[in-house]
Amino acid sequence: MSQSEPTGPPSVPGPPTPGGFRSGAATLTVSELCARVDESVNLAFPDEIWVQGAISGLTRSNNGHVYFDLVEPSAEMGATTDAVLPVALFASTRHLVNKILRKAGGIRMHDGIEIRIRGRVAYYPPQGRVQLVMSLIDPQFTLGQMVAARSLLLDKLREGGLLERNRRLELPLLPLRVALVTSGGSAAFADFVHEIELSGRPFRITLIDSRVQGIEAVPTLTAAVETADGLDVDVVVLIRGGGSRTDLAAFDHERVATAIARCRHPVLVGVGHEIDRSVADEVAHTSAKTPTACAGILVEAVDDYVARLDGAARRLGALSSLRLGAAQDRLVANGTRLVAAAGRAVDRQRVELRHAGRRLTASPARLVERADQRLTIASARLGALDPAAALRRGWTITHTESGAIVRSIEQVVTGTMLRTTTMDGTIASEVVDVGTEPDASRE
Repeated sequence: MSQSEPTGPPSVPGPPTPGGFRSGAATLTVSELCARVDESVNLAFPDEIWVQGAISGLTRSNNGHVYFDLVEPSAEMGATTDAVLPVALFASTRHLVNKILRKAGGIRMHDGIEIRIRGRVAYYPPQGRVQLVMSLIDPQFTLGQMVAARSLLLDKLREGGLLERNRRLELPLLPLRVALVTSGGSAAFADFVHEIELSGRPFRITLIDSRVQGIEAVPTLTAAVETADGLDVDVVVLIRGGGSRTDLAAFDHERVATAIARCRHPVLVGVGHEIDRSVADEVAHTSAKTPTACAGILVEAVDDYVARLDGAARRLGALSSLRLGAAQDRLVANGTRLVAAAGRAVDRQRVELRHAGRRLTASPARLVERADQRLTIASARLGALDPAAALRRGWTITHTESGAIVRSIEQVVTGTMLRTTTMDGTIASEVVDVGTEPDASRE
């Protein structure tokens, strides 16, 4: 639009009026002022320009137009900022922008995404605002910013010891208690629950509803993971369905990644994208490509545990049977040996009893024989001591009248009456002299 020229003679300021206003001052209508502002904007920005920033407050109208604000990337979504540029993408141009985005790999524009766009700065009189009428977008800028931010965040997490922290946790052998972080009622939620129900295992799922896309995704995902951290569960599962790279931007956010890394439970992430891995995938204990695959990991873990338990039970039964059979074999063998040993013992006792019987039968005869021998010896000894035998050999026995045997001359004196017994009679005598035995040396 060309700058409008004033018509008619120039106004001459009149004398001041009460209150300080001049009666002859130039006065513009609203339309005239808007026209001048529009003309000034066109003069300042005669050509289209490239602008970069982050999307905020994106809306789509029923007639196909898209409106959003472009703000500095450092500003928190939803917070006020000192630099805001309204952007309008009209339906006539939208199809071209969408074609460019699809060709770049399915990028979608939504709150929080950093973009570089081309457009014409224009003034919109009906709303009295300056805006950028968008005509093109540079998808490589968005992808590059995402890759760069992702790389920087991974380095930061690695340096802080958070990248491997959750992965070092041990997954429980029986992960039946699950804290599920996702959007309740979403396709991801339905797919996960359906897979769990098909398993027939007694899983207990606690849903923590959260937004997984848009301006509220980062704070609600972070809060949901932190809530799950305080629950008495075995694992935390974070899932969402498929989407473009920009749709998954919340899963590359530092706050979400930090909450996952610091969680005291193993965190399983199942985000529906087949190619790229998000930062959430990198810091999680286990990453799956889809919510269904994530549920499958849990089902497989429980199935493996049950299979190991069944196998252990079968091995225990087989081992018990084997040991019982071996014990029975030993019992039979011991019984056989015991019977054989008892038989041998009985045989030995029978033989010993037979020998004892023989010894008992032979003992009286030997005893009588030995007694006879002893009796004969005793009789011989007794006969040798018989006085009659001595008398028959010429010995005599002298007694005093009192009957005492005279063994010494000291027993008699002169006049003592004696009786001497011989083999065939008795001789009476009187002692007429008592003397000692003649000395043999004198003879």
